[in-house]
Amino acid sequence: MSDQVKVSAAADDEPLSPGGVLPLASPPEAAGQPPDRMFERLVRRSPEALRLPAFRLYLAGLGPLSLGTWMQLVALGYLTLQVTGSVTAVGLVGAADGIPAVLLSLPAGAVGDRYPRRMVLVVATTALGLTSLGLALAAGLGRASLPVLVGAAVCFGAADAFNAPTRQALVADLVPKEQLVGAATLTSSVGSAARIVGPAVGGLLLGTLGAASCFLAMAASVVPFLLVLSRGRWPSASRPTTEMGAVRRMLEGLLWSRQDRAVRGVLIGSLTLGLFGIGYMPYLPVFAKDQLHGGGQVLGVMYSVGGLGALLGGVTLSLVSRRLRRDRLLLAAAPLYSLSLFGLTRAPDLALAIPCLAGISLGFMAANTAMLTTLQTAAPTMMRARVLSLYSLAFTAGGPLGTLLYAGLSHIVPLFTAIAGGAVVVGLVLLWSATRPALRALG
Repeated sequence: MSDQVKVSAAADDEPLSPGGVLPLASPPEAAGQPPDRMFERLVRRSPEALRLPAFRLYLAGLGPLSLGTWMQLVALGYLTLQVTGSVTAVGLVGAADGIPAVLLSLPAGAVGDRYPRRMVLVVATTALGLTSLGLALAAGLGRASLPVLVGAAVCFGAADAFNAPTRQALVADLVPKEQLVGAATLTSSVGSAARIVGPAVGGLLLGTLGAASCFLAMAASVVPFLLVLSRGRWPSASRPTTEMGAVRRMLEGLLWSRQDRAVRGVLIGSLTLGLFGIGYMPYLPVFAKDQLHGGGQVLGVMYSVGGLGALLGGVTLSLVSRRLRRDRLLLAAAPLYSLSLFGLTRAPDLALAIPCLAGISLGFMAANTAMLTTLQTAAPTMMRARVLSLYSLAFTAGGPLGTLLYAGLSHIVPLFTAIAGGAVVVGLVLLWSATRPALRALG
């Protein structure tokens, strides 16, 4: 089966365009209306992936789910601190969420390649909703003890481990290869918008109705995504004809990823970005306090700037996605991310930190788009979820390991000097990955 999956029209009697998709809108002249030039210009510059009915439907379901996820994250940490009064307990619940994602990433990729991806997403998303509903009941009844919170976090992490690579593989099934960059920027923009709005709405609900309302909102947010998965004509990627065990399937994915030069280079770059580039994030409160001499308000501004930078970067990249080459996008992202992170470690005040944070977000958005779409394009359909599970693992495992690495290095050199060194390493490795001949050949 070809990797480029054509999505049929929603109605059999509606004519298809030459690309096999529905037209975004009828020409204004057909209705006797003068053309709206601004609208036409926006349509021409928007990603072609938006013309695919199934992908538009997917985005419509993804938005509420992403929003609910951020609200749940805010409420879980708040409720843990409220119930236990212990910062250690908050860290324990956070680890309980992250550990399953690390342990189950590779098996989740094998499952996503073995079974229909829509079915895997239905099961994983249903698990998220039921866990949120149970936690809402526990919080409402005053039964949200630490073991309950840890158990819920484990369930969230396990479901996310199956969700992430399978969703990424499904997008590559829906969208032709040449439109994947635009599709990736659109899905990232949806996540960035949720990152901005979700915590704000979650904080409002926490202050007025309590933590149970946030978990109920999360449970409700899975319904649109499940409805989306139950509707439409979803592509059926060809399943393997030979049966093999889960371990052999995982090993097959690892061996293929090691042998493909473009994929190997991207995975090395993503692991470096996760280890040295993402590992600094838990130290933002320390940076706000010790270097910027601010409190919670300064920290809130820093997080908001990061979300806004990612959203604006995603929108900008989506508008120019038709002209982007992945190798050049990664080549531009490498110095932007590296220099911005290096500058942040040296920023003496918030005024200088803000453009650095915006540069970090934009650089990460560009690097993530280039690397993710390279893997979606290079991996065969029957191998795609396993390859993408390695990409997810680079961040879920690399981030915490990088945080621990920086903690250890802080006993030898100042913490922010260590992070500055990590920024240089990230820039050099991403530049190496971007200039590999195999990646340039993919374009």
